[in-house]
Amino acid sequence: MIPRHRTAHGPLAVILLAALTLLPVFSPALAASEAGKWRYCLPAPRFAEPPAPADDKLHFSADFAEAEAGRYRLWGEVLGQRGAQSLFADQITYDAAHETAQARGAVRYRSGERLLFGSQADMALDNETGEIGGASFWLLDKHLRGRAETLFIEGPERLRLQSTLFTTCDEDHEFWRLKAARLELDQAENEGIAYHARLELLGVPVFYSPYLSFPLAGRKTGFLLPTIGDSTRSGSEFSLPWYFNIAPDKDATLTPRYMSKRGVLWEGEFRYLNARSRGDITLAYLPGDKVYGGDRRAIDLNHLGDPAPGWRTSLRYQEVSDGEYLNDFGTQLNVTSKTHLESRADVSYAATQWSASLMAQKYQTLDESQPLTSRPYARLPQLKLDLSPLSLAGGLSLDARAELVRFEREAGVIGNRIDVQPSIALPMASDAAFLTPRLSFRHTRYALQRTAPDSDASPVRNLPLFSLDSGLFFERNLSAGRAALQTLEPRLFYLYVPYRDQSELIVDENGVSRVFDSSQPLLSIGQMFRDNRFNGADRVGDANQLSTVLTSRLLDASGRELASASLGRIFYFSDRKVTLPGRSEDTRAASNWLGEVNTHWTASLSSRLNLEWDAEQRQVARGNAGMRFHPTPRSALNLGYRFERDRLEQTDFSFMWPVWKGLSVLGRRRYSIQDDLLLESVAGFEYESCCWTVRAVKRRYRVNVKDETLTETLWLQLELKGLSSVGRDVESLLARDILAR
Repeated sequence: MIPRHRTAHGPLAVILLAALTLLPVFSPALAASEAGKWRYCLPAPRFAEPPAPADDKLHFSADFAEAEAGRYRLWGEVLGQRGAQSLFADQITYDAAHETAQARGAVRYRSGERLLFGSQADMALDNETGEIGGASFWLLDKHLRGRAETLFIEGPERLRLQSTLFTTCDEDHEFWRLKAARLELDQAENEGIAYHARLELLGVPVFYSPYLSFPLAGRKTGFLLPTIGDSTRSGSEFSLPWYFNIAPDKDATLTPRYMSKRGVLWEGEFRYLNARSRGDITLAYLPGDKVYGGDRRAIDLNHLGDPAPGWRTSLRYQEVSDGEYLNDFGTQLNVTSKTHLESRADVSYAATQWSASLMAQKYQTLDESQPLTSRPYARLPQLKLDLSPLSLAGGLSLDARAELVRFEREAGVIGNRIDVQPSIALPMASDAAFLTPRLSFRHTRYALQRTAPDSDASPVRNLPLFSLDSGLFFERNLSAGRAALQTLEPRLFYLYVPYRDQSELIVDENGVSRVFDSSQPLLSIGQMFRDNRFNGADRVGDANQLSTVLTSRLLDASGRELASASLGRIFYFSDRKVTLPGRSEDTRAASNWLGEVNTHWTASLSSRLNLEWDAEQRQVARGNAGMRFHPTPRSALNLGYRFERDRLEQTDFSFMWPVWKGLSVLGRRRYSIQDDLLLESVAGFEYESCCWTVRAVKRRYRVNVKDETLTETLWLQLELKGLSSVGRDVESLLARDILAR
């Protein structure tokens, strides 16, 4: 089955018909996943009954009974039971030969999670068929109740109801209800059919259809829920998806998205889920965008597979017609602020002692003004081989990694690179300490094209690397408070790499030093224990340094970490002469101080703090702090702060909080202190009752910090519990930005 759940309706339904989706009512899996959904409702009726006999025979109990020739007349709180099947009434006449029963007065019939009531019933108990007059019913696992003039039981999986009404609301508080002249529910065929259906809100009819067809579980071809919205970039928006249930492992969706300022954007999605692969393809096309002045299009293809044991495959292909596509049709800052779109294909194999991977990768640059020589390289292809540690004599271990890659780009130097690094180590460890000396040798060779005439087109770099990693573990028991154990973990990591001039390894046709893929990441506690301060193989940093880190943890009696704190610094015994092109040598005697603090005192309260202190300037160079309080699934408070000296300073505050029974307010504010600029604001509310929920959110955001104006969108959603929802999916916004961060 396709993992993402979708519901649909029959071909006669158009717009409001999509609001009549009954899948959440009839899908046990979905109902089980929505615990707490009915917390504002009165409980469903439950009746205390004695345990059913263990055999498969029908047993009756009654205050009075008469028997004659296999026919029994019972009265006075009569109860018949067999397994999950029970029949209760004031009076029952039972024919044992045919297993038929006529019940009169306060009839109650239960089969599994079906609870049926009536004034009279004629039942064939052996095959679970019958007729109940003046009926009311409960589907307990769906919190669905209703009434019917006549209810026909046509087996353990089929019901037919005449002149019926059903809802998930409490009695006398029916915000919504659906009436139908006839309703057929066939779980064996996974189909429900309603004839002459009418939806009422607060007793007012809002929609009528002569025929409705819907799935009881899973999916069905037809219309999905419409989406209604508004934004300053595209105007009023309306979309109505059509869903194709192709097969149990394949489906597709076609969505026309009308935008009053632009036109109709046609979006199509195809998904598949096989035994050894899964993926999706999304296509979008907007002919003649009235704002942009041309056609717009996009494609996004994803594939993951494991065709055989040990093998893995993946494919991601992304392309848009122009650099403004994501700005115009995206809604998230972390998506619309992208400068490049990556496409890549991977094939990998992992064995017990080794693994290999083959990758092809390229980028689409969205900013066409960016020079060709500044755009990222494509890897066509990249081959990697990794050897897992092999145990040798004397406690030694051997491991190695190798890479062969071809770098391509429209302009500038291109070429091949081979990088090989075998290592030998002597790991020594006990419960209280470890010591690991490691010696590596790194060989890198290039075959370059479009390089300067007087430069080496086949440069080679050979470097030995030596590291010594060591650490101690101290712990003590604590007698008070929640923490039962405290640890103290000092760690020292010495690294030596001799200097090699690498500025002439890659030189373009203009004699300018270049790199294919090397960069220098921000310093962190984890970075202190790497053997190269650069990413990529074009630069290997010279080093004669000692990393020092002290970590302490607080653990409770079960071993769960309540808090941790780390403080570290690198001490340099020589200047760092190897740099990226255009950068100067680093002559500092020590790095900035790095500190990290994380707390998880309760399951609902956590905090984090990362700080980089510049001892020379006596000020903070970089910081990141956050606090999260999430006491219930529908309440959260998040605080965040980011700082990088002379680059950015931002705050992020978001919340969703109940203020009254069923009423919650929500909001988010992302602000750039450095630019004195609002990046994003969200304000809205959610009101939830027993059987309906309304959500309204106004969102203002900047696609780019350079934008002078904010894009505004208004999201409205009405959810009729157990039926469906209409409007824009506010819940996805809450889950992404507030409740699940």
